[in-house]
Amino acid sequence: MSVSKAHIKATAKYNAKAYKQIKANIKPDDYKMIEEHCAATGISKAQLIVKAIRYCIEHDIDLK
Repeated sequence: MSVSKAHIKATAKYNAKAYKQIKANIKPDDYKMIEEHCAATGISKAQLIVKAIRYCIEHDIDLK
């Protein structure tokens, strides 16, 4: 079943309003570690990033 052009356009419009993007340059070894962890735990990279950031903020973790 293919997705219609109207559906693709509607999804893009919704995503533009509902989400913001963060771009990061990640070293290959770190990316591999993140990718393997996400595969093992069944969460997406976006979920991992948001959960890690929230955890650091909520627990006042200083990463300096």
